[in-house]
Amino acid sequence: MAHAHPLFKTVAVGVDGRDGGRDALWLAEQLTEAGGGELVAVRVFPYHHRPRLAGAPAVEEEGRATRAALDRELSGIGRIRTQVVGDTSPARALHRIAEQERADLLVVGSTHRGAVGRVLAGDVTLGSLHGSPCPVAVAPSGLAARDSEPLARIGVGFDGAPESRQALTLAAALAATAGARLELLCAVPPLVPLFAEAPYPDGAFGEYRLEGEELVSRTLDGLDVDAVGEAVVRNALESLVTLSQRVDLVVVGSRGWGPVRRILLGSTSARLVREAACPVLVVPRGAATGQPGEREPAGVETAPERRHESTNVR
Repeated sequence: MAHAHPLFKTVAVGVDGRDGGRDALWLAEQLTEAGGGELVAVRVFPYHHRPRLAGAPAVEEEGRATRAALDRELSGIGRIRTQVVGDTSPARALHRIAEQERADLLVVGSTHRGAVGRVLAGDVTLGSLHGSPCPVAVAPSGLAARDSEPLARIGVGFDGAPESRQALTLAAALAATAGARLELLCAVPPLVPLFAEAPYPDGAFGEYRLEGEELVSRTLDGLDVDAVGEAVVRNALESLVTLSQRVDLVVVGSRGWGPVRRILLGSTSARLVREAACPVLVVPRGAATGQPGEREPAGVETAPERRHESTNVR
């Protein structure tokens, strides 16, 4: 698929030789195909500051062995660049490569433990999400083995807040480039009464739903893609998990506080990446606005660089 203006100029994907890494690679290939751009596979090996005392191979030796393993794993894939990096924190290494490559998207897998078809985020997955400088897509367990049409339906959680508008912008652009249908979900949680025993006013749920439906209608009118939408009066997490069962990708914004262009997961998005039945793409605050300075460092301190790194073009 040719793209005059790629949606994702660079997609970085964490590949670790395990099932989760293969799921991430499969998703990254689909997103790169849909959004255009270049794919960069990243493998992180443990870095030991004093390898002899730790009983570990020297950094150069470990780096060569890791690169050889990565090359073997990618032997059947077309043009793809690779990065091999040593670090004590895989999530930190992925963030560094994403910044170095000026990546528009980072793709990671979920833990290999747990039920097939669920995003069961482990420490590396959640670490890759927290503080990421670009959107992160998480592949559920067993994704590469599924027999399904990729990116035919893209869901997006939307409530009118700035974070959800940024998610909608990216989801709509991806739906347009992939030729996919966009499903917009507006979950309106009812206000909690001041006192637990106090009943909701008559007609309150109807008013909540009507407000949501009006927001969905206005939003759909402004989209230039094949899109449908619905409003439900229900908990946002439950609604998004249900949505994930009928679409191929769910896009959400991050709601936590933090530096612009950094993902700090709110409670809903953090739980969603654990419970969703399909890949989840989380957009950091400011990532889809096109505002000047979004590529500037977020001012987060990093430890002195200690890694071995090399690249090649296949």
